[in-house]
Formats: sequence, C-alpha cells, structure tokens
Amino acid sequence: MISIKETTYKNFGKCLSIANDSMEIYVTIDIGPRIIKCNLLGKENLMFEDIERKKAEDVSSAFGEGKFWYIYGGHRMWLSPEKNPETYYPDCEKVVYSVNQTGAVFDPPVQAVTGLQFSMSIAMDETEPKFTVTHTVKNTKKDPVTGACWCLSVMDKNGAVIVPQPAENTGLLANRVLALWPYTEMTDSRIFWGDRYIALRQNPDIKKSIKFGINNTAGKIAYVNHGQALVKAYAVNHPDGLYPDYGCSCEAYACELFTEAESLSEMKTIKKGESIVHAETWTLTPDIEIGEFSNESLDALAEKIF
Repeated sequence: MISIKETTYKNFGKCLSIANDSMEIYVTIDIGPRIIKCNLLGKENLMFEDIERKKAEDVSSAFGEGKFWYIYGGHRMWLSPEKNPETYYPDCEKVVYSVNQTGAVFDPPVQAVTGLQFSMSIAMDETEPKFTVTHTVKNTKKDPVTGACWCLSVMDKNGAVIVPQPAENTGLLANRVLALWPYTEMTDSRIFWGDRYIALRQNPDIKKSIKFGINNTAGKIAYVNHGQALVKAYAVNHPDGLYPDYGCSCEAYACELFTEAESLSEMKTIKKGESIVHAETWTLTPDIEIGEFSNESLDALAEKIF
C-alpha cells in the first residue's frame, strides 16, 4: 500500500513523504525539489543532508543581490554541460505538486533567467522497494537550448559508488570511454579501477575532489552504505547517442562531504515548448555491506544488486 502525506523534515521545511510497505522517500516542497530522504523502512537515510549549508555558491551577479545556490543534498536535476553561473540557479522557491495514485509530480517555478522548467515525477511500486523518477527539462524561451538531462544523487558519507564497465566485444575497436576531470588523480586511494567495475569510496578525511565519467552501456549505477544498496537503472543509447563529456552517460564524484551517483540523457536541442525527458528506476536491496575492493568482491556484490 502506498502512503502519501505532507511532513516536515529537519531544516528542509515541508516535504512530501511517499512510502510503501518496504521503503520511504521524502521530497522537498519548500525548496528544490530534492529527494532528500531515501531508505528501506527502519534503516538510515542514504542521501547526504547539508544541514549546515556548507556547500553554497554566491550567484548574485547572475540572479540578483543576495542570491545563493545551495546543494542541500539529496537528488536533483540539472542541464549538462555544467556552466557557471547558469547551472547554479538558486532553486530555493516553493514547489507546486500534484498527487496521484502512485506518487506525485513536482513543478518548481520556471527559472527566471534561463527560461528552463525542471519537473520531477515519482511513481512508487505498490510493494517492492523501488520507484521510478522521471525528469523533464522544458524550454520556455524563444531561443533553442542544447544539453542533456543530468540527474545527480548526492549520497551520504562513507558509502561507495559502483559503476559497471562496458563489456561489449567490439573486436579491434574500442568499447569504452573514460573521462577524467582536471582535479582527478588516477592513483587516488578512494578509487578501484577493476576489470569489470569501477568503485569509488567516499572518505571524509580526504578533501580533494575526484570525478570520472564513462559510457555506461549497462545503464546502471549503484551506491552502497548503511547496510543497503541503491541501484539506479536508466535507458542508454550507446554507441549511437550523443552524450556530454566525451560520451558519458554515467558519472561519479566524491569530496570530503559526500559522493555522487549521476546519470545523463542524450544531448538534444530543444526549441520553445519542447522537452528532454530522462527516467531512472531506483531499487533498494537490504543486507548489503562493502569491504575491501577487488575484482572478486565486486563480482560478488554485483550478483546481489544488479
């Protein structure tokens, strides 16, 4: 049975709680929206919560005096490729939502400067610990906009992101692309470059950021923490689709506060009134722990969660 009700959560204000007999999520409606809470019933929240507002950007030069963008934590959507300040629109206004039988649709205001409308809809499974979140980016201004729907899940500290490597046999041709950001060090102790999976573990004692992207032909990315595994599954179109960051449909990031599990849609040019739509299905698995990374340990983990 699905339960949907308004509640308040810490210093994030009003949220909409959507739950079934297995799991629960909270979506902010005073800000965002963000999926600020996601966990199996009785378990710890998997999402990062920026209670102290440590992660912020001053965007007053672009969006008005005194305007700041806050990460808040949780799951959000952006348009890729990233641009500063356009990407960092201060999404701190109230969100309009409408409830249906399986969840809700969340519509924040149209962005005043960019003319983009970001919408998010949730459809919860009746009984299983899974739901689908559909992201829509709509262009409301007259000029065309080119980009990809970029879905970022900002996860709690001490967890790990697991990304499958492409396994297609392409013969004499390459079968994968690995994108690295300027601050990424290949020898970083947090990352394991496995034969079949790449694993990135968050470490609160390491301040330096790390990020990589890949052409994730499996269309799945996992996060493990607090005895739970979260798998995000989404449609991909490799090798024919055009993706950001040299062809990445999946990216992972870590800093001293959190880690991120990110999926991206194909790049598209949308005229006024047109949209980009990208859906993820989230599935939670109980009784999952992570130890030392190795090819063997990641193979065993993948059998349980993917």
